[in-house]
Amino acid sequence: MGGTLDYAVLLTVALVLYCMGLAFHRLYLSPLAKFPGPTLTAATHWYQRYFDLVAKGTGGQFVQEIKRMHEKYGPIVRIAPDELHIDDPNYWSEVYCNSTTSKPIDKQAKLRYRFGVPDAVFSTPYAEQHRQRRQAMAPFFSKQRLRKANGRVGSLVEGHLPSPVDRICRHLAACSTLGTCFRAWPSMLSRTWHSNRSTNCSAAPDFNAPLLGATASTLWASHWNAHFRLVRQLMDSLPDRLLGTLMPLFRPILELRVGITEQVNEILSGVKKKQQGSSVLGDDDSQTSDPTIFDDILASDLPPQELSFDRLTQDAFAITSAGMETTKSTLTLAVFYTLNQPAVHARLSAELAEAMPDPNVILPWVELEKLPYLTAIIYESLRLSYGSVQRSPRINRLHAWKYGDWVIPPGVAVGMDAYHMHTNEAIFPEPFAFRPERWLGDPKGPDGRQPLLHYLCSFGGGSRICIAMHLAYMELYVGLATLFRRHQLQLFETEESDVEFALEMLAPMPHWGSRGVRVIVNK
Repeated sequence: MGGTLDYAVLLTVALVLYCMGLAFHRLYLSPLAKFPGPTLTAATHWYQRYFDLVAKGTGGQFVQEIKRMHEKYGPIVRIAPDELHIDDPNYWSEVYCNSTTSKPIDKQAKLRYRFGVPDAVFSTPYAEQHRQRRQAMAPFFSKQRLRKANGRVGSLVEGHLPSPVDRICRHLAACSTLGTCFRAWPSMLSRTWHSNRSTNCSAAPDFNAPLLGATASTLWASHWNAHFRLVRQLMDSLPDRLLGTLMPLFRPILELRVGITEQVNEILSGVKKKQQGSSVLGDDDSQTSDPTIFDDILASDLPPQELSFDRLTQDAFAITSAGMETTKSTLTLAVFYTLNQPAVHARLSAELAEAMPDPNVILPWVELEKLPYLTAIIYESLRLSYGSVQRSPRINRLHAWKYGDWVIPPGVAVGMDAYHMHTNEAIFPEPFAFRPERWLGDPKGPDGRQPLLHYLCSFGGGSRICIAMHLAYMELYVGLATLFRRHQLQLFETEESDVEFALEMLAPMPHWGSRGVRVIVNK
């Protein structure tokens, strides 16, 4: 008994000494020791964990805490033992720049496990591997390819029926919660990119498909996955049937994963058959199926190990789930502020009616982009919905960054975020006011040279800018133009707090008790 007690005491003392030594190194010997910031943020990651997981009873408060740090310590702050944060719009292009062979820009490796797809393109930490994987996928999401008339995009862009947005509009109830229906559209569209199969989320009553709710719930778990990788590893180690029993909320995601796994198997089997002299999906399907993103990937110069079953499955899952929450947030915010400001609503309605006299014939995306007020509303909605509000730090692997008098050593994670960029009063006066007019007439930034659009960073920047940015713009233009041209909407028991950013769960979220933006569909 005494020996066991002595062992426990020794172990405790060793652990305490280790923690004290680690804190001492971080505070006084680390290359980041000279940078300003709270002592606790420099000494331990638990400071961030508190704001991500516990603060105000919900977590999701670290972005706001970073803003308070900048107000106290200045434009550059040490926000974690291994990370700096900069609040200076003019430095964005330096951190989020194009990675090159001589200047590789990496992503923090510890964040790759957050969503359980560590080998998907957007999770890839190292610059060279990311460039290779992205180049195989990027042509599919180019603006030129999206404008071309193929089976899915053609119906959407050229106004043919039916299309995902048409189905959303047809199923709008007399009173609808917009967040759920706006999640449904990107989910239906994104899955067709890789499998020619739709999630069919529009068929659920009031669009409350179980898959959409489960996907949204994963955002609430994202901080736990980031801070405690063991949680994610434990979940992945359990059989799907057991995990679905223990966590019924995630059962639709497990079913989606099974479906995607089967589809990737079919694709790879089809390629093998083709190599042996048969058609990819059989004689009939090979002639009628629309090209998918995997047709591009499999035809690329990626080495065989990059075309493995596991990696392709991860990319398929990432494509299906990515963009649901951010696109939904932007569309929902745009509808709320447009309806909440009668002058804005009237001006948009007039522009759309003049451009599209017949509400059943929606202009192609390329023509909708030419409507100045619709464009202004989309830019302002992107600004206030932020995209992903969480910083995505970059690492200059080989070279130092210089910010003012500060020299940032190579290999140090440096982050910025859309929340700080889009609420900077020098760039956007009255930053929390919805003012589409600020985007009219080729506006410039405070230096008078850079276009104001230069400071809109909802999609990130540099080599890792959102690969589906043009797809998101297409969804916003076609979705808002169709909705406001075909329907007479009225807000129902909805306040500004229902769209204001209150919680950071990777995507911006309103306060915990919000019931979302609800509308009455008069016509």
